[in-house]
Amino acid sequence: MKRMNKSKRVLGVAVAAALVGTLALVPPASAAPATTDMFCEVPGQELAISPISGLKEGQAVTWLSTVKGTKPTEFTGEYVGKIANGLGYDANGKPRDLLLVKLGGDAVAKAGVWAGASGSPVYDADGALIGAVSYGFSWLPDDDVAGVTPAAYMKAIGDLPEAAKASPATQSKVNKLADVASPTRTVSSAQIRRIEPVRVSMGTTADTFDKISVRLAKRVKSYEPVAQGGLAIAGGALSGKDYPIVAGGNVAVSYAYGAVGSATVGTVTAVCGNDVFAYGHPNNWNSTLGASFHGASTARIVPDLGGSYKLVSAVGKAKGRVTDDRLAGLRGKLGKPAPSVPVTTVSKVGTHSSKAVSHVSLDLLVPDVAAAQLDSDATRMLDNAWEGSARVTWSIDYKRKKGVRGTLTNTNRYSASMAFPSAVGMDVATDIAALQGNEFENVKILGVKITARYSDGYRAARVTGVQQKKKGAWTKVRANSVTKVSRGKTYTFRAVLSPMPGAKKVTEYREFTVRVPNGAKKTITVSLGAPQPPFIEIPSEIPGEPPIQVPIEVPVDSLDALLASMDDNYRSDTIARTRAYESTGGNLYSKQNVLVTPTVIIDNGTTFDFKLQVPVKKTPKKKATPKKDAKKKTAKKPTSQAKG
Repeated sequence: MKRMNKSKRVLGVAVAAALVGTLALVPPASAAPATTDMFCEVPGQELAISPISGLKEGQAVTWLSTVKGTKPTEFTGEYVGKIANGLGYDANGKPRDLLLVKLGGDAVAKAGVWAGASGSPVYDADGALIGAVSYGFSWLPDDDVAGVTPAAYMKAIGDLPEAAKASPATQSKVNKLADVASPTRTVSSAQIRRIEPVRVSMGTTADTFDKISVRLAKRVKSYEPVAQGGLAIAGGALSGKDYPIVAGGNVAVSYAYGAVGSATVGTVTAVCGNDVFAYGHPNNWNSTLGASFHGASTARIVPDLGGSYKLVSAVGKAKGRVTDDRLAGLRGKLGKPAPSVPVTTVSKVGTHSSKAVSHVSLDLLVPDVAAAQLDSDATRMLDNAWEGSARVTWSIDYKRKKGVRGTLTNTNRYSASMAFPSAVGMDVATDIAALQGNEFENVKILGVKITARYSDGYRAARVTGVQQKKKGAWTKVRANSVTKVSRGKTYTFRAVLSPMPGAKKVTEYREFTVRVPNGAKKTITVSLGAPQPPFIEIPSEIPGEPPIQVPIEVPVDSLDALLASMDDNYRSDTIARTRAYESTGGNLYSKQNVLVTPTVIIDNGTTFDFKLQVPVKKTPKKKATPKKDAKKKTAKKPTSQAKG
């Protein structure tokens, strides 16, 4: 289809645009975006703009969109009118019209205007660009009229004036010259809806992302969930293929891609040199959010009473980055993708190991991607969406103020009989979100590395007993029993970790030692149970009652304090061995050692206690001083004698 520069047809609009620069009373560099007769002047890509003033109702048009694979299909249509100020005012107070086009073609006849069609370019009979399919007016599949964002508005994407708006009187004069209706007619948002891009989640599901956001919001007060738009659909695996970015072709806008990712898929409106224009409406309407774009392949157009949509079969490699996300659409640059944060997971089962990497260009999405990637890893490694076990270690590289870098490293163990994959990544996601949202300093996440060792089945236990090693054999120690020991010696024991009901029938053990202090008066009490936070003892007001243990709360009043508290994270695979005794001097001593176990420990609120008893330490009697020594000492005492 030949596209020509119709300079005569756009002359009136060009003149009116020049008057905008004259009458708006702003410096030329900050004037309202001028409506030019050319959308693109790059040799070989020349594309004219079809001016709004030249459009007539009933005029034949053509449009491009991709309904299968990556090659656009040309369809016919008809211009049926416009809604004055349908897109609201621009920064200079100028109303923006929404054009109306009746779309033809077999795909539209079967499905109506589908999600993912936004951005489809519409041309006049001479090949000049009228605009991009962008809005709809009904959910009914047989509705074939679409709102079209004019090409002039898309050409001006990213041109933001810095000066004041023109006065109403001045703007009215400009409107008349530019053949723009006066802003007296408004349209309810209930009448106009944007044609949604389709939301594709790679390596996970949109539902998983949404659930992670809800859970993180409950865990971390400062967490800011990312509202991801678009009609969520299944499918859309990431492909390494180099799908083309062409007018009428598919374009996927991602904030994360790789092993796990999230992207919206719409249609390219135009390519001019390295500049890419798409959608005809905002994506997230925030140009500061880092986003990359990719080519994509269509499986088919799916008719649906709830809203027909484009089924995406694959998303290709990154082709560039989005520079502007504005009301009139998206603008991007071919070349390097947006800067991203790598989230790397290494998953192990037995001797098998698998590595996965996701690239997250939107910082606020890093915790969600980390959790979703572990969810995906757990499911694919165990091929089980219900139960499983894992030991996970993660390192979060970050940069704080003045460029100071650091790494937070933590470990925990997980096991569940239901919804196991969703539990594996929540702690690392919580750590990331807490660092990003801390109230003390701006923290930039540089990278996340995670290693997870998986095993099948629900593996959880509780402390049910203790055994002592005697002459190479293990013997049972009864609860609250007393075992005679010697001062200064070290004895070897092991905790018996019996499986919880419903868990794998595997009994685990955790070996530990107890050294008998030389200064113990008589009995050493040893307790095994869940780790307890540091505490102080406050005397009870009730006579005869033991002192009250009050946990010591360490204030978090700086980033360093926050990092220290995060580094001392709760672990689900530990037990505490507490040794308490009274010394021969009457002092009370108590020390807790935390022991890491090979399984998740369920705290049932009880402890297993036993005692070690030492012989009573006899206090040696003081020796009596010999009398002869006393006499000698007495003789040495000075005496006074009388002379005579």
